[in-house]
Amino acid sequence: MAQTQPRRIHLPNVLFLTLSPLAALVGSIFYIGRYGVHPAEVALFIVMFFATGLSITAGYHRHFAHLSYKAHSLVRLFYLVFGACAAENSALNWAADHRMHHKYVDTDLDPYNAAKGFWSSHIGWIFYHDTDNKKLDNVGDLMRDRWVRWQHRNHWAIAIVVGCGVPTLIGAAVGRPFGGFLWGALIRVVFVHHMTFFINSLAHIYGDQPYSKTDTSRDSWWLAVLTNGEGYHNFHHRFPSDYRNGIRWYQWDPTKWVIWSLNTVKLTHRLHRISPHLILRARMDVDALVAEKHLQRISPDLGLIFRQKVDAARLRMEHALAQWAETKARIRDLKQAAWKDSEHTRQQWKLKLRDYETRLEAARDEWRAVLRGLSNTPA
Repeated sequence: MAQTQPRRIHLPNVLFLTLSPLAALVGSIFYIGRYGVHPAEVALFIVMFFATGLSITAGYHRHFAHLSYKAHSLVRLFYLVFGACAAENSALNWAADHRMHHKYVDTDLDPYNAAKGFWSSHIGWIFYHDTDNKKLDNVGDLMRDRWVRWQHRNHWAIAIVVGCGVPTLIGAAVGRPFGGFLWGALIRVVFVHHMTFFINSLAHIYGDQPYSKTDTSRDSWWLAVLTNGEGYHNFHHRFPSDYRNGIRWYQWDPTKWVIWSLNTVKLTHRLHRISPHLILRARMDVDALVAEKHLQRISPDLGLIFRQKVDAARLRMEHALAQWAETKARIRDLKQAAWKDSEHTRQQWKLKLRDYETRLEAARDEWRAVLRGLSNTPA
């Protein structure tokens, strides 16, 4: 039997990821203790944090890795420049790893396999990750973009010139060059790094699983606050092609808001959104799995009664959902045809949709009531 080759530590990654937070901590203690904090430095940190962080979440992640929307060339160039300044490798390497993560999640082929624990998925995997001779056979679509290839060749030079040089020059403009470098480059890089790493680690440990239980991904509102909206990770793993992670209006997802805002000025287009009926069906499937586990734990007599109720409520829910989805699809087709049918026909379809929406809401209420009754039944 062939022996498994031991993984070799990638020393540049180890040194960069261990020395950068140490340098940021020591530098801030000594510099702030002696010179204090200038408002320009705080502003520089905030601007660079969001420019680089959103270039990872909206750019590297949702645009390049998942192709969830199209972007104007100027927006793509912004993502590539400031994404490089995040010091998380090139867009090609980043997207290649992330596509592997989704394809082989929680297995040994997953680059940041959460099954190996917090430390490994958060940062440890990078200590052994050498991308110098890496095959990029799953990002052939991105390699056809000349700007992506340019960034791949020059991402470290961009990170040094723009990510470090520009903050230093801005700091020098207010007489604090080291302060500009410290806040706009060093401290900012550390924060952006761990913002991204939290998604690989904490988003597979803490939170709920309302859309899928086939992997370790979870939804967490507080993690979304820390990661520009990436904390709704269970939804993302179930529907990775959606440009949103937080699908409710009140869910914190500044990445989604940026993409949508750019769309209003024609800088992004073809924003992909999963159909609401598919989202509802995913939630229903998860609810059914939870219900089945509880049915297995209660007494056979009660189990038979509740199984009949669950099956009946689910059948009613599926029927109402199918009618609603079919009607919405028909109305969408009519709108695309500019409502060439008569005004009477248009009103008929709108009334039918309202009727099916009412039926669907009633079916959902019944479904929830049955599940609530089942969950309150002692095992």
